[in-house]
Amino acid sequence: MGYITGSTKQESDITKFYGEIYRHYAHGWMLNTFYEVPGIGKIGWSASSSPFQFVYLKPIANAPVAHTWDLKIGKCYIHTQLVTGIIGRQNHNVANTTGVTNMITQFAATGGRMIGIEFTGERQKQSGIALGKSDLMGVDLLFNVPKHPKPILYSYQCVNVPVRIMYLGTGKLVKVECDWMQHFARHLQQGWKLIDIFWDQSKKSHGDLSLSGDHNSIWFFEKETSKLKVNMPVWEGTIVEFKHTVKIGLGSTKPKSDWTPMFTEMGSRGWELACMLESPEILSVGLGTITYKVLFFFQRPIMQPAPGGYPSHAYPQAYPLGPQPNPNTPQAYPPQAYPNPGYPQAPPPYTQGPPGASAYPYPSAPPPSGPPRPPPPGSSVPPGVPYKQ
Repeated sequence: MGYITGSTKQESDITKFYGEIYRHYAHGWMLNTFYEVPGIGKIGWSASSSPFQFVYLKPIANAPVAHTWDLKIGKCYIHTQLVTGIIGRQNHNVANTTGVTNMITQFAATGGRMIGIEFTGERQKQSGIALGKSDLMGVDLLFNVPKHPKPILYSYQCVNVPVRIMYLGTGKLVKVECDWMQHFARHLQQGWKLIDIFWDQSKKSHGDLSLSGDHNSIWFFEKETSKLKVNMPVWEGTIVEFKHTVKIGLGSTKPKSDWTPMFTEMGSRGWELACMLESPEILSVGLGTITYKVLFFFQRPIMQPAPGGYPSHAYPQAYPLGPQPNPNTPQAYPPQAYPNPGYPQAPPPYTQGPPGASAYPYPSAPPPSGPPRPPPPGSSVPPGVPYKQ
């Protein structure tokens, strides 16, 4: 940390861990996403450290999985600039992400597929800018790059989604307003696949001296280049809202929650983790603890799409969580879901139960009203689960 110069120097480099990150590829795993663990780390007088998690994915099969992909790390900067407004004296923090989009285009041209993007912690203060404070913030982008000939090419689009963040009083310090599922489902309907969601540090203040504002999130979506004009849905998605509790210690913070069992269970149902989004929302502040809301975006291929694509009605609510065996066990919120149109009910929420559960609602779920109807031709509704038109 540079208290005098105002610049922060990054001492660690992700390329030092390249061998550790890539060695899992030899066993059939591929890097699915990576992120900084929110609220966890060590804080010193002159430096701080934060852990990162890397999530890998491979199909469950008896035969060994082999692939011909390499892992590459790209480094660039995001230029942020604070501009003071005249009307209402509102402050605007504007981010220039041209370097990021140029790097994605460069890798995609040779068949590279984006994995994710994260800030490195490096910050360089720029001088000589008359309009306001200006910084360069370092970011790492990870890609799976094909080693096989004639790879399938993919295209990417970056969608800016403003998120309203309001700072409140004690007990619920931060509140976030955004219809996450609406933005998620809108692009899934057009055949896009979500890759990552990234806070680019852009902010529009709600007023003079106000801490609240509209923060900008960038959603990265992927689609095969040859299918850019095909707007049929290929993926369905669900969102799990997770209560992430952090224990505050002397000079460090430690997690009290674990979302690893959720990954195992959701994976056994066919869901791939698209990304983890650290929400600025703080749910509660206790004695030595802080509870955050963390959003996990999952998606999976639509196995039996119905004619006409997705329904236009409101998204159904997922069934509530069952009782927890231990009241101190961290709970996940019921996920929001945009369901498979071949079965118009939401997939079950994460229950911390044993893996292998069906991706359809449990037979013990509340039965639909009216007489049972037969499932549509070609659908794969499990036995004992009534189908509702």
